[in-house]
Amino acid sequence: MSDLQPKPHKVKIGGEEFGLLFSLNAIDEIQDHFDISISNLTDMLKDQRAIFKNLRYILTVLINEGIDDEETGRAHVDEKWVGRKITANNLQSLTKDILIAFSEGSPEGEEDDPNGQSE
Repeated sequence: MSDLQPKPHKVKIGGEEFGLLFSLNAIDEIQDHFDISISNLTDMLKDQRAIFKNLRYILTVLINEGIDDEETGRAHVDEKWVGRKITANNLQSLTKDILIAFSEGSPEGEEDDPNGQSE
């Protein structure tokens, strides 16, 4: 059976390490905010006109979900803080980190029947 508990993908932002967690909560929040299917995430991250705004929101959601998952009592970050940390120099790497976190948080396909029955 595949691991249905995603693990945070570690990134450094503003000199601090955070985990980006693509949990069901994060996916639901992103889909509602942008009114898109999460399968359109890649297209949204290619929108040159809105990339900074989109990246800022998505990173905030994923970082805060990672903070909640770690249960350390660490304070949440806000979009203004995240926006100060996104630059032209780290834009591509942060976009790549989001896509890696999404990939790592998605269950892998299995050859077995999900009901535990195989032919």
